[in-house]
Amino acid sequence: MTGITVLAEASREFDSLVALPVLVGGRAFGEDRDYLLDEVKGLLLARATSPATRDLIWCEIVEGTRSRGDIWKTVALGMALPGLANLAKQFARDYADTSYEDLCAEVVTAFLEALRAVDVDRPAILTRMYWSTYRAVRRSAYAEVLAAKAVAAATMNAHVESEAGHPDFVLVRLVSENVITEVEAGLISAVRLDRRPLGDVAELLGISPNAALLRLRKAEMRVAAHLTGTTASSRRAFKQGRKSEAGSTSDSSESSSRTSCVEEPPGDLAA
Repeated sequence: MTGITVLAEASREFDSLVALPVLVGGRAFGEDRDYLLDEVKGLLLARATSPATRDLIWCEIVEGTRSRGDIWKTVALGMALPGLANLAKQFARDYADTSYEDLCAEVVTAFLEALRAVDVDRPAILTRMYWSTYRAVRRSAYAEVLAAKAVAAATMNAHVESEAGHPDFVLVRLVSENVITEVEAGLISAVRLDRRPLGDVAELLGISPNAALLRLRKAEMRVAAHLTGTTASSRRAFKQGRKSEAGSTSDSSESSSRTSCVEEPPGDLAA
């Protein structure tokens, strides 16, 4: 956990906003004045704040991310940061072979997707976004573990069969065969073989850690498919299977939430 994570960057960006007069309209949750960001976060963290008030605040924040620009995504990340950090730590325990920086990037990507999709007319807005994040990262980590194992097995077989089978040479061959680009080969080599932090590699490429993670994941899936003879259709079937499984889980969560306004979030997500 030595690299600078996307969560740490989000925390710094939120702190910079707190120092500015960024206001949240209190009338959205029954108050006659506007609130500064640190005041709103204090309300969300206070045990005395009712679930209904928390939902009204989160409804205002989510609507802000959809209509008032990227600054509100930073606001949303900052408000949800305690729970997101706990999620990242939980995944770090569950997936010890995946870097903490990568997991943090996965958590942020999944949470931003949850922000786009969450239904603000139903109760427990933040808890449902946490659950969506949790399920998405679990699915992604599972698929990535399978891809990484396939790549490792294929490159090891290539090494046994030929002196030119060193993983870096395999990547060069894959570039020549138009399976991946030179940039993707360098990304895989730096992150997977040299174990460099994803954030550092992303900075060198001039892209965000989230973008680097998505590019890495897509490239590895193509490499795994090419080296193991997996067809595109079978990979789509695999993804559809995971989505169907997720859908059934989501449906059961949706059903249970209709009978109760309170959902227990994964792990310790006090935010």
